[in-house]
Amino acid sequence: MSIQTIAHVEFHCADADKTAAGLQADYGFTADAPATAPDGTRTIGLRQGTIRLRLTSAADPEHPVAGYVARHGDGVAVLALGCADPAAALERAERHGARVLDRAGALIEGFGDTALRLVPLPGAEPAPEPRLLDDLDHVAVCLPAGTLADAVRFCETALGFRTVFEEYLEVGEQAMDSTVVQSASGGVTFTLIEPDTARRPGQIDEFLAAHGGAGVQHLAFGTRDIAGAVRTARERGVEFLTTPAAYFDALTDRLGEPAVPVETLRDLHVLVDRDHGGQLFQIFARSTHPRRTFFLELIERQGAGTFGTANIKALYEAVERHGPTGADRPAAVHGPAVVGGPAVVDRPTAVGRPTAADRLAPAHPKEARPMAAAPAFRLTEAERALLPTPDEVAHYREHGWYLSRKLLGDEELDTLQAATELYYAGHRDRELPVRPPRLASWRPEDGPVQRHNDYVHYESDAIGAILRKPLIGAVAALLAGAEEVRIFQSTLIYKPPVPEEPSNRVPWHFDKHYWQTCTSEEMLTAFIPFHDCREENGTITMVDGSHRWRELPSGEDSTRHFADRDGSELEGILAANAAHNGRRVHKVPMLIPRGHLSFHHCLTYHGSGPNLASYPRRAVSLHLQDGANEYRRHTRPDGEPVVYNHDVLVRRTDDGRPDYADPRFCPTVWRGRP
Repeated sequence: MSIQTIAHVEFHCADADKTAAGLQADYGFTADAPATAPDGTRTIGLRQGTIRLRLTSAADPEHPVAGYVARHGDGVAVLALGCADPAAALERAERHGARVLDRAGALIEGFGDTALRLVPLPGAEPAPEPRLLDDLDHVAVCLPAGTLADAVRFCETALGFRTVFEEYLEVGEQAMDSTVVQSASGGVTFTLIEPDTARRPGQIDEFLAAHGGAGVQHLAFGTRDIAGAVRTARERGVEFLTTPAAYFDALTDRLGEPAVPVETLRDLHVLVDRDHGGQLFQIFARSTHPRRTFFLELIERQGAGTFGTANIKALYEAVERHGPTGADRPAAVHGPAVVGGPAVVDRPTAVGRPTAADRLAPAHPKEARPMAAAPAFRLTEAERALLPTPDEVAHYREHGWYLSRKLLGDEELDTLQAATELYYAGHRDRELPVRPPRLASWRPEDGPVQRHNDYVHYESDAIGAILRKPLIGAVAALLAGAEEVRIFQSTLIYKPPVPEEPSNRVPWHFDKHYWQTCTSEEMLTAFIPFHDCREENGTITMVDGSHRWRELPSGEDSTRHFADRDGSELEGILAANAAHNGRRVHKVPMLIPRGHLSFHHCLTYHGSGPNLASYPRRAVSLHLQDGANEYRRHTRPDGEPVVYNHDVLVRRTDDGRPDYADPRFCPTVWRGRP
């Protein structure tokens, strides 16, 4: 009944023909005749040595294959495990807690949206010669922080694998935990990786955010002649990551004479390592995936059974001596640094690509913890029942606001309450690397005013984990008509029970005024109170339908924050805008039961009154952007450019603009069709 091999790998692709053609041209795979199923899916089989790939695309956007691509982009959807007795393997897996997704297809849940299929052992086939690649050496899987132990336990109990290698990799300010599990036959090897939550975010975090949860980061194809394979692939246009000259200068002293001449390795940028069994040679192809997630590794083993981790320390020391620029810009080991801008591509990190702010300088102690990984974008049936109906979406479109069902449970709200107390007491899991120009950042010395603290999703892991709940993102996606939703900003709010305090009143405004550097007109805000929110404690109040008004022409600086204005001034602006549109001001207080959220459009006027209750009003304003939103340059009437807080924090796009998709500050909370 034991699992003995990976019979084939099933890719879900936007275009199976195009992907197959690329693998044929680049790596020499042979294609079988395409097959079209009755449901319209198109599948192409590729083979080389014992490697078998199946590429499937779907024309119907509602098909599960298309749904996978929408959530993750092209990627590994199924690993088919060849078993001597698939039925017995399925029975064992289910007995040990595996979730069966399709009993007839012997499909069980694996890692995120990558499922495992238990199939009969493939028959022996003659392998055509010559060939570049021979077999599938291992599969590397990225896992959300804190889930590695459960994944290892699943592989050991449900699949009958054994742990063959464990290591903690630390490079500079980043780190990850890795466990290698293997079938008893040795024919299936999974390298399971999770980010260390005590260190800076790196490539594993970025993969999880860009991919949308756990998944296959890379496939390692084995070859008997890595030098020949790399030369041939390079001539065909494949780009591989480069390695600093200093790495090869120290190679002989570090390892002795390698089986492949040092000058050949230097010319091809191939890495070498040694263990008690022998040597291995490896190189990573530069990712061509639109999300910079999935990539390929080529590896030749000459007796070695490990994974080249000694390369990490050697590469890091080489860059310390010679710097990370020019020809000495190195390849990363066990996960190349391909996510992000070219300025830091190929830094030697086992766990991720440092951003410009992460260069080898020491970090402040409170900056050393990474963001928690993004969750998989899936909903339970119970959660789906909480989504807005088409009629409710239409209401939002007409009125500019929506009151949700109960999206947060009592335990989550209790966690928010406890986490905010810690936050106000000074606890931060990380601090912003620089202080933006208009940061809302209440401190105890500010006194009993209304408290506003921005970037709470970044600074507090406990709060951030709840704000990134996929259900909230799915509701926002339906309201905005978007297939991707990212956090734009989060503000923790505490309105004290001091009704005479002027800051307790929030004058009329709409959020887009303060997001003039955004291209989107569909951004929205989720207002999340921690308790029942009523008029007496100053709940948020909407001006019904105001998102559809045409704004009164004005030469003033509309980006001036409402806190800098007199309330009567904004009341006058509101009345004038209503009259300009032939409308009346209809104010709708949001009566929000605990656990429910109110959503409003970025152009909807809103405000709030004083807190007349005997207890503070606690909430988070979670500002959300659709996936199409980007930075745009915007100037004030005096010609000065508008600078939003993100603009000094986020990474840059290839053309130098602030990247409002930077997963550190703007993590994705939903991707796909809810």
